[in-house]
Amino acid sequence: MVKFRLATNEDNWKLIQLTASSSMAGDIGLRIDRNPDFFSLLKMRGDTKVFVAEENDVIIGCICVSRQLVYVGGEIFPLRYIGDFKVAEHYRNKGIGLQLCNEMADYVMSQNSDLAFLNVSKGNTKPLSFFKNRPNVPDFDNIGIFKIYQIIGKKMKPQVCKYFIEEPLLNGEILYFFSRYYSNYQLGTVLTEETFNSTRIFIIREKEKIIAAMALVDTMSVKQNVITTLSWKMRCLFNIINTYCSITGLSKMPLLNEPVKMLYIKYLAVDSNNISLVKPLVNHARNIAFEKSYSYVSIGLHEKDTFNECFSGLLKLTFKSVGMLLSIKNNRDLINKVKNGIPYEDYSLV
Repeated sequence: MVKFRLATNEDNWKLIQLTASSSMAGDIGLRIDRNPDFFSLLKMRGDTKVFVAEENDVIIGCICVSRQLVYVGGEIFPLRYIGDFKVAEHYRNKGIGLQLCNEMADYVMSQNSDLAFLNVSKGNTKPLSFFKNRPNVPDFDNIGIFKIYQIIGKKMKPQVCKYFIEEPLLNGEILYFFSRYYSNYQLGTVLTEETFNSTRIFIIREKEKIIAAMALVDTMSVKQNVITTLSWKMRCLFNIINTYCSITGLSKMPLLNEPVKMLYIKYLAVDSNNISLVKPLVNHARNIAFEKSYSYVSIGLHEKDTFNECFSGLLKLTFKSVGMLLSIKNNRDLINKVKNGIPYEDYSLV
């Protein structure tokens, strides 16, 4: 008999096993492992509840919901971030996923929540209503496509530039610069000192004033992206890059069944008049990736983000996902503010 309950810390290994049994198909097949602690990534997302389905002491399904604070129209709102929805292959199409969603939805409704957000792979045509058959609760709205760039690390030659890239410790001035910038995004994270844990920060100043900033983070200690399959095309590309990497100065590409070493651009902010500074900061990150033996520098941007133009011409892989947003209370004003603006999502936590 299948039981549904909240997970505890004692479920860590069972949840890691469930995660390891799930993978995503495509030209590059991926499995996201969560060694050694499934819950570590969730703590970075925010206060999280994990609902599990269990049979014969084996966890066969899970779904997580995290509480975050985000900006909508410049004001702060609580958001429920839904993720880690998994059902073991042999238990799919048996109503287990639906019941997990019901358990999660009942909890969210009991908390008087409103906004809920999730990511789905582009091309997923299945209906996306975790709150199905609940009176007066609408379906999710599609808020557009996010492009996840995985930019290949590269040894960069020193260049003459009027700006110097510093690496300071986080302080009030830097936190204010990032916070002011991300408050203009829809669903932009409300930033605190804690959200910068384990990050490296780089800034550019002009006349002692910060005009651009970037925060890099390595999440290998809490999640590992493992390549499970490669199309012949990608296999050939990776072999060519690895054969000539010493000549081209490109980072080595990952091998099958090994974790991909990746740095995430967690936050990237520039003054509106200095968008040209995005590329020097990204190239600085690529150089760090090369020197530290990372394969990629990754960042996720909404399709309407003006930063997208700064990534043209860079050697990269691009994945796409769709943002789905729900107002449980059917607050169309909030939904429209998000859809009319530029949404943000932190892909280092996905």
